[in-house]
Amino acid sequence: MNEDPADGIRHRVAQMYERHPYPPVDDDIAAYKRGDAWLLESPNPSFHLYWPHRSYTEDLDILVAGCGTQQAAQIAAGLPGARIVATDISDNSLNETQRLADKAGIGNLTLEKLPVEASSMLGRDFDLVVCTGVLHHLADPARGLKALADVLRPSGSMHLMLYGRHGRTGVYMMQDLLRMIGIDPDEVTVRQIGKIRDLIEALPPTHPFGAVRDLHPDWRDDEGLVDLLLHVQDQAYTLTEADDLLGGAGLKMQKLLFPGRTDPMFTPLGDVAAKGFGALPDIEQRAAVELYRASVKKHVFIACHRARPATDYEISPRQKNWAHVLPEITYGIEVERPGPARKTYRMIWPYYGEPGIAVETTENGIKLLEAFDGDRTVAEAVKAAGLRKNDKALMRQLEGFLERCARAGFLTFRSRVTSSG
Repeated sequence: MNEDPADGIRHRVAQMYERHPYPPVDDDIAAYKRGDAWLLESPNPSFHLYWPHRSYTEDLDILVAGCGTQQAAQIAAGLPGARIVATDISDNSLNETQRLADKAGIGNLTLEKLPVEASSMLGRDFDLVVCTGVLHHLADPARGLKALADVLRPSGSMHLMLYGRHGRTGVYMMQDLLRMIGIDPDEVTVRQIGKIRDLIEALPPTHPFGAVRDLHPDWRDDEGLVDLLLHVQDQAYTLTEADDLLGGAGLKMQKLLFPGRTDPMFTPLGDVAAKGFGALPDIEQRAAVELYRASVKKHVFIACHRARPATDYEISPRQKNWAHVLPEITYGIEVERPGPARKTYRMIWPYYGEPGIAVETTENGIKLLEAFDGDRTVAEAVKAAGLRKNDKALMRQLEGFLERCARAGFLTFRSRVTSSG
């Protein structure tokens, strides 16, 4: 019987995480149970990102594939009404997850030692599949994604994260360098890791990794450095390649998260070659923005089956929907006030680390933003802000403001029905 070539890689990856468990465990699992902490991929608080037209419910079957040391326990703690299955190939990761679950008295989590590619062996299907930072470490990511697609329900969603190719250029140069000088990830010592860190500190400021090392803070932690620079299996994608990967598994991109990083609206690319750039499909325009920014180190997105109708998950902030659409302000958005150099208000999201991804607006835009309280529709917020609905020019201005905020990732939207639950 021929041995599966993936088995050797899978074994090495598992051993790496046994020796260098990652990510470091946050022992405050109670914070997730209280709601003081949360994960973006969890339906609490992100239910509307998956099902924006449905009422919130925890009556969900969720698979966390490649759960690592804590992710599944954190999700389960915040969703006591959900049924969660978590898989991993590392005993250490599963043991840490179980320890956290026991610590918080979590009873809705089932753990299985199982590779992503064998997800069908669970014998069940799921409303939501979470797989972040895992597929790109498989010998055959396409095979792993297809296995996950096979256990996703027709109306289900999949939360995925893949490494971004161009934002990790310096990472791959460092990986090549460390391999060239004989650093073995299977045998690396704490002393060697310390010397690698010293090497990073001494990199010339023009080095592609040295110039952006703050974008990759994992190198400051021993286990994080191994995961970042010494991983035994690592593959990265452009957005076009990620889209092709989805298509091969019978999936499509439902929603790109952190979309401002790849939206051409916040670049001069259209001004340089308006005709040629405008003729590109949206996904290729975004791939061009990746080349322009050179800092997109990961792609985070929601996927679903190709057959799932777009009406089930798309939602527009345009005026015709304002009576039914509720806006959600992204956590951490900051507003800069006008000053001598600028007469407008300026919205930014420090998470991006990209000052060019910003939305400028007038005082009317800020009034509308301040009226968003999580319970008001856009139309109700317009009224609460004292803005005149019969001022057509103002309403068009506000519509453009909301579109720019959505494209930047500063706002997301849900239908009125999702306000209950």
